[in-house]
Amino acid sequence: MRLLKGNTPSKFIVAGCLFITVSLAGCAIKQSKDVTVYQSRGVVQCETTGSTAQESRDKLMSIGVNVESSQCARLNDLMFASVCGGKTADILVHSVNARDLKIVQEMGFTLIRELESAESETGYTIVPCE
Repeated sequence: MRLLKGNTPSKFIVAGCLFITVSLAGCAIKQSKDVTVYQSRGVVQCETTGSTAQESRDKLMSIGVNVESSQCARLNDLMFASVCGGKTADILVHSVNARDLKIVQEMGFTLIRELESAESETGYTIVPCE
């Protein structure tokens, strides 16, 4: 290996170590965590079946929200009268990047942890999507 004038092997080692340290520093940056949000499925008894998980997911993704997972669920500990035109306990649950929380809240989604209570650990039950 031929050294440039004025450069010693120790300067190359220091420069190499500095480069590696700076390069690896980018790996230490933590990724944003995912948060779980929910929204009413929009079912109206005797009238509409509401949105599907895929439709809701597509809507979020169309505005740039990265959706990690989607599920159908039903609210616990709430009762809805069986009457045409009435609401149901059906909700859609999505796991999204925490950095997108504000935008999904503006779209009407709520953090799922707000459903937790002393009576119900999660406040909802995952159900098969129909």
